[in-house]
Amino acid sequence: MAASALLGALGSTAQAAGPGAGEGSRLPGVQVDRDTAKSSTVRAYWTPERRAEAMANPADAGTAHAPSAQQQRTPKQRTPERSTPTGRADLPDVSMSAGPTPPKGATGSADRNARPAADPELSRSLRTPFPHRWPWRQTGLLLFQQANGKPAQCTASVITHENRSTLWTAAHCLYDKESGGWTKNSIFLPGSKGGDAPYGVWVKDYSVVPQQWIDEPDYRYADMGAMVVKKDEQRGYLQDEVGAYGYEFRSNSPENDLVFSLGYPGRGYNRPDSDFSGEDQMYCAGDTVDASEWNPLDDRLRMDCDMGGGASGGPMVKNLVSAPQIVGTNSHRNVDSDGNYTDNHLYSSEHGAPAVAVYQAVE
Repeated sequence: MAASALLGALGSTAQAAGPGAGEGSRLPGVQVDRDTAKSSTVRAYWTPERRAEAMANPADAGTAHAPSAQQQRTPKQRTPERSTPTGRADLPDVSMSAGPTPPKGATGSADRNARPAADPELSRSLRTPFPHRWPWRQTGLLLFQQANGKPAQCTASVITHENRSTLWTAAHCLYDKESGGWTKNSIFLPGSKGGDAPYGVWVKDYSVVPQQWIDEPDYRYADMGAMVVKKDEQRGYLQDEVGAYGYEFRSNSPENDLVFSLGYPGRGYNRPDSDFSGEDQMYCAGDTVDASEWNPLDDRLRMDCDMGGGASGGPMVKNLVSAPQIVGTNSHRNVDSDGNYTDNHLYSSEHGAPAVAVYQAVE
């Protein structure tokens, strides 16, 4: 069996503590890609035909590393620092967090009318009831052209940042070795339903991914990235328009209570493809757990959720309807040799030092 990619008080002040979260720490490296195309050129690229082609081509980042038999037999040891699977310098332990930022003009907590189904344990995904409302509208469709020229689709979400223009998504939605490298002509449609753009179309300025993703890619620690969008001439800054999720990036923290996974899946596990349009926001809810209890080199987050291709890059968010914070990103599922999903597990890379490095690289 292999693993395949898919796929508090409100405020925006980060609270950082511990090695790796401050100046002078040994954070891992990142790579940055700037898009020089004019916004008008990018918008013109996205004809109805290309949008349809993108929706039929959810991004796939290939096959993840399988843990060795020795790693599977070795109980996990929690230590201040640990080596990466390839023997690079140890990743420092980090802890960095921030609360969400409400949309401009909003008061209080997230829209109580946007509360999801009463049962918090939901592994069979449902369509989001109010994708145009906060706190759902921070998540949207990410459309882009792969390096091989094909239009493709992922999910992304707005993350709080002082630049008011930052998205959080999966690294494979920004840089895909299988298609030849960096994506281009990227646009973001927050709160989209049926492919509409109620809060505008936002164009990529630049992207940041961990160097570990470009080198391997590394699914355990590095399948996350940031994309900064350009200020819109009419709407201003993205974060002011739709609001932003907070975040909690910590080493050794795969366990979280009541997490919501949001995405725009085009298919899923053990369900007909007709259940998934790729254009409708869907969600699961439940706890995240340690993906590999016996592997000391694997702190991925795992939750039960049937969303597949197209949901890649969507956020795993805790405290969704009170003080939402991103703790992970939809990355990959287990598949068999024919590429079929084998179980109901959805995975995120650990959001530790590489996630902090990416966030701190955003200007």
